[in-house]
Amino acid sequence: GGRLSAHNSSLGRLLRQAREAQERGERLRGSSRMARTSRILGSHLALPPQSLMDAQNLRIEELLQKIKQQQYKLDKQNLQIKSLQSKVNLLIPLHHNKTQSPKWKINLKKSLNLTNQSQNANLPEGCHQLFLAGQQSSGIFQVQPAGSQPFKVYCDMTTEGGWTVIQRRMDGSVDFDQLWDAYKNGFGDLRGDFWLGLEKIHHLVQEGKYNLLIELEDWEGNSQVVQFVFSLGGESTAYTLNLLGPLSGELENAIGEFRQLPFSTRDRDHDLKADTNCAKHLSGGWWFSTCGHANLNGKYFRSIPRQRHERKQGIFWKTWKGRYYPLKSTVMKIQPAALEAEP
Repeated sequence: GGRLSAHNSSLGRLLRQAREAQERGERLRGSSRMARTSRILGSHLALPPQSLMDAQNLRIEELLQKIKQQQYKLDKQNLQIKSLQSKVNLLIPLHHNKTQSPKWKINLKKSLNLTNQSQNANLPEGCHQLFLAGQQSSGIFQVQPAGSQPFKVYCDMTTEGGWTVIQRRMDGSVDFDQLWDAYKNGFGDLRGDFWLGLEKIHHLVQEGKYNLLIELEDWEGNSQVVQFVFSLGGESTAYTLNLLGPLSGELENAIGEFRQLPFSTRDRDHDLKADTNCAKHLSGGWWFSTCGHANLNGKYFRSIPRQRHERKQGIFWKTWKGRYYPLKSTVMKIQPAALEAEP
């Protein structure tokens, strides 16, 4: 509240200064006596009258620019306040006595009912909020991040909190060799193989740093996990993946040597290899670096293909099973990084 009033006070002061500056400019232009005075003054100061006018106009422009900047800060703060208010509204039930008045649980279930209309203002922003509000079972839920329309996600509720699943490969039932628009908007079945969609992922993580947890499984029943802290740019950055923190697990160098990776599909080539379209060469869409490190959106193979060019197109994570081993299953899920520090 204090920061907002300070912004309003600063904005009002700048507006008054701008009005005063414009009035001074009007008086300069409208009075011939003032013009004569300015010519005399100008001769003493070695400044022609026009230079005084230009200086005055420049000052007005500077003030107007400051007003715009203050207005931008104010708008941004208002958005943050709305976002915080929505979080408070969702978590208010936690402050009631759960044992004596289970009404909050009923209200929460109503607000999360998938048949509800999109105007419901109490939708959670992601699976982590659902977990904090007492939801313990995994499944499909409707969420609404700040600035986004509501959409459905699969929530994986674990002892570490609620994870929003953004990708799953388990049986090859969905073709992942898709173009940019499909990867932007998402495709597949939330209960089976799917890609949530870059725009939805961007809305989910836009508020801050997130953990990305990747679970890999081979055909012999072995599994491996890798995790890192990231943020994701919007479409204007080609949904660039920014790696913000150290990776945990043994597989960090499959992505970790690059700190910023734009997303590529065969019709939008943003990879870091100048002479090759990695998405076209390997299949699917991914944050490709130089083609050979990882691709969890490649073709689903149940056995290693005989042809070398086909082997390159599978689902692989080079530093675990090698470049040509087609993985059996993958899951990618996200959660706010700050949750790890909470008890």
